[in-house]
Amino acid sequence: MNNFQEEKEMRKERGITLVALVITVIVLIILAGVTLSTLVGDNGIITKAQEAKQNMANAAAEEDKLIQNLLNEIKGIEAGGGEIEVPEGTIEFGEVTWNNGQAEVEILANTIGETLQYQVNGIAEENWREIESGEKVTGLHHGDEVHARLWNGSIASVSKSTTIKDEKKPEVKVTVGEITSNSIAVTVEVTEEESGLVETETYQYYLGEALAGKSTSNSYKYEGLEQEKEYNLVVKVQDKAGNEGTGSATAITKGIPTIESTLSEGKYVWYTDANGTQQKCIVLYGPENEKYNSYGIQIITADTVTDSYTLGVQGDFNASRNSYNNVITTLNEEAEKYRKKDDGIAEIARCVGSVPDNPNYDGAGMHTTQFGGSYSGTLKDTDNNYTADWNQMQSIVINGQGIHNIGKYYWLASRLVLAGSGYSPFSVRYVVTSGSLSYYNLCVVYSDGSTTGHSNSYGLRPVFHLKSGIKVTGGDGSEGNPYTLAP
Repeated sequence: MNNFQEEKEMRKERGITLVALVITVIVLIILAGVTLSTLVGDNGIITKAQEAKQNMANAAAEEDKLIQNLLNEIKGIEAGGGEIEVPEGTIEFGEVTWNNGQAEVEILANTIGETLQYQVNGIAEENWREIESGEKVTGLHHGDEVHARLWNGSIASVSKSTTIKDEKKPEVKVTVGEITSNSIAVTVEVTEEESGLVETETYQYYLGEALAGKSTSNSYKYEGLEQEKEYNLVVKVQDKAGNEGTGSATAITKGIPTIESTLSEGKYVWYTDANGTQQKCIVLYGPENEKYNSYGIQIITADTVTDSYTLGVQGDFNASRNSYNNVITTLNEEAEKYRKKDDGIAEIARCVGSVPDNPNYDGAGMHTTQFGGSYSGTLKDTDNNYTADWNQMQSIVINGQGIHNIGKYYWLASRLVLAGSGYSPFSVRYVVTSGSLSYYNLCVVYSDGSTTGHSNSYGLRPVFHLKSGIKVTGGDGSEGNPYTLAP
């Protein structure tokens, strides 16, 4: 029984083992099929290996061919001379940069063992110079050709080249300066850091499209323009490479200025007198004066028009008394002789020291002498006519001193009476060379009834009262460039 049972169990185990064996065999067969397919299929390992072997053989053949061709080329160069062509990119030029009219360019060599050489504007064998890869060639100009090659000591490559070009236009800025009724001044600022500007006729100045002038200067004055008109001011500048830059600005000319809008006290003015002499004058009273409404604009000669105008008669009391009594009118009439009547500039002339808005005003009545007698009430009394001009001349300071001080003697249209011990002098005021105020006795009445007459000659300084609306046609009012006037 037991034996039977054991045999039964053994048979069962043998059955299981047989099944496992069959399964194992099947799996192995499948795996063998997959492996075989991987090895020998169209994309199998063996196929791919064969293809790789063939490709390597082909590449080797190509390499051998290339090497052989290169060797043949070298042999040909050594035998008959020549150059080796190098692959594209072996020699390269960097970006061209500019500074102060000169350019520089970097040269790169993508190779090992050969020497990099260069030269500018030629390929003569004796002019090649060595340079490190990445080094810059400097001092170049527009149109220069930079050549580069490789050299191994006996054989050179075909040279490569680049041309230096300035293709950037100059930047032009136009700034408007002084504007008058007939002119506009401009200055030009140019930015040009490449080839530089042409050296002759650098700046071309246009009014719109019409050429007005050419110059090497960056400053220019457009002249002969119409007043109160807008102008388009164009400036063209060319660099050495032929690139043209353009800048422009607009401006409107002024109307012709008048003395009311231009003149001021202390400024210089030209006045052509009745004798045709151009007198340099100074503005004595200008539009800024508090009494402008009554004084208007008046100019005084910077110097005397004559140094010897005579008052009185020496030894003749009556003649000197007459000269004294009429001195204001007399001096004003003498000044009036210097006014050009038909020029439309000045409407009146007077002697300095007279009243600015009423030149012939005497300022006083008759003097009664302290001694009485027959001469009492026959001579004019003291006046203060001079004070307005005198104070004004002192207040206008030029070159450190008032305009009253011109280093000369000259009359003032004003009288002075002094009471002396035993006499009464009747005097006319004047200015001395130091600029001080003084007086001269034209006639004298003494306590005993006697009299004397005197005479003297000093300079004359006319003051011209200008008409309103007079045009200022030129000058800047300085001593060296006085204003010029026109009706």
